[in-house]
Amino acid sequence: MWMLATSRCLAVGHALVLAVVEALLNMSRPSWQYAPLWIIDYVIVAALLLGFWVTRRPGHEPVLMSAWALAAGVFYMALFVSLDPEVTSGDGADMTILALIGAAMAIQVLGFVLAGVAYYRRRRQAA
Repeated sequence: MWMLATSRCLAVGHALVLAVVEALLNMSRPSWQYAPLWIIDYVIVAALLLGFWVTRRPGHEPVLMSAWALAAGVFYMALFVSLDPEVTSGDGADMTILALIGAAMAIQVLGFVLAGVAYYRRRRQAA
């Protein structure tokens, strides 16, 4: 099923990029961010990799779907916290960061939808 295969490939790619970008962001600063803000990114990485791993066998698509949902939820929060004028300093959020968060959210929603459609099609065919 091409939809599940695509969602799985997106999961691995997204997990690897997220891990590298998070590490680079923290290493480039004089002090690391508040721990829960970067720990959740590594939880997302682990969840996406776990979802990729377990979906080698049919019937485990909900694991991948939940990893995508976790990622989209966290990035949704990050996007709107970045847009809050009371939280951001200066004259607003960095547009490059907002664009990257938005692109990541689009990938996450796409991965979720592809895994969900694959799961429900497989269930419908089995019935």
